[in-house]
Amino acid sequence: MIRRLRWKFVAILMTVVTIFLTLILTTMYYTSRMGYERRCAGILQIALQESRDPRPQPPFPRQEAAPDDYDPGRERPEFSEDAPLFSLPPIQDRSPILVAERNGDGTVRILINRLYQTDEESAAALADQVFAAEENSGTFQSESLRWQRTPAGPDGSVTCAVADISQEQSALRWQLIYSLIIGLLALAAFFAVFVFLSRWATAPIADAWKTKQQFVSDASHELKTPLTVILSNVSLLKQSAAISDPSDRRRIDYIYSEASRMKELTESLLVLARSDYAPGKAASSFVPLDFSFLTDSCVSTFEPVAFEMGKTISTDIKRRLTVCGDESKLKQLIDILMDNACKYSCKESCIRVSLKQEGGEAVLSVTTDGTPLSPEELKQLFHRFYRADPSRGSVPGFGLGLSIAQCICEEHKGKITAAADRAGQNTFTVHLPLCRQSGD
Repeated sequence: MIRRLRWKFVAILMTVVTIFLTLILTTMYYTSRMGYERRCAGILQIALQESRDPRPQPPFPRQEAAPDDYDPGRERPEFSEDAPLFSLPPIQDRSPILVAERNGDGTVRILINRLYQTDEESAAALADQVFAAEENSGTFQSESLRWQRTPAGPDGSVTCAVADISQEQSALRWQLIYSLIIGLLALAAFFAVFVFLSRWATAPIADAWKTKQQFVSDASHELKTPLTVILSNVSLLKQSAAISDPSDRRRIDYIYSEASRMKELTESLLVLARSDYAPGKAASSFVPLDFSFLTDSCVSTFEPVAFEMGKTISTDIKRRLTVCGDESKLKQLIDILMDNACKYSCKESCIRVSLKQEGGEAVLSVTTDGTPLSPEELKQLFHRFYRADPSRGSVPGFGLGLSIAQCICEEHKGKITAAADRAGQNTFTVHLPLCRQSGD
């Protein structure tokens, strides 16, 4: 239980950290990607503006009043149209870019070609591909190119600019790889920290759980001795001829019955306490045993019980199925299932017991006809001291049998499940690993 609690604690924290890391790294990636796209779009826009208006005309000069030292005879500097007063910032000469223009008659002219390993013919073909596109901007991912195109001018001319984005794609690809590496390393570090924190956080719970289990184990063990003494003395009183009063004998029978129930409860608690206190400790003493023979013999002992209750038992047992386990505990497991089947099945019904092989497992199922278990009951059926239905309160028991059966299955690396259908059939199924593949 404590181990499951620790792993649940670690799983919750790892899920939260994974979500946050994913959001952070994804945001960083798309932020970088948008930055690269904006920068490239700016370069393309500048290239298009320079190609259409490489030397913008200066504005009309403003007339200013002549200064006091104005000399009409002084030589004035000549104004030259080749030296504009302002201009757009030119694109970088090293930028791998292509600028082309298509005239109104369809002639394509290459204005700038600085794309890597692209001759005039390839550049013209690329420009035709851009001019043929429906949108005014886009990306050729397979060719690592991004392009923009101006709307058609009055004379029908169109200009396009194409930029190489291979470095941008490479940078984004490496950023993605580094993000994955950093994310995995961070998750590994967080996992180690969370495992340590889970042990630290659950240490008080683990101590309390161990103390409780030790108390239950010690108390159950200490109760067995006085209960055994009580039962022995009551048994002697029942056989004594000195007590002849029927009422006194009735009281002795009550004492014996309740003491027996108390001993049964004590032994059940002791089994559960040992299972919790040292889970899996008994696995070292497991031996191969014929589970088919064990099942058949256990079912046979319940046939007289079922007959007295007006019920029958049918079996379908596959022979020579061998499992590794503790014979007494597996016998207790089958006895619990058969005892529940006899108690909670309808009168004059048939209890169906099946043992078969599925893959590498022996599958034991016990099916009864009776009140179908609800989904809520199925969820809590294996909890300790749980009784499924108030109407079943007339049936003697403590609600520990199925909990013990589940512990036995877990000790043997198996599992037990319960299912119910609308027809009123309840089925308990046990899966146990086989020692070897065997058949008839």
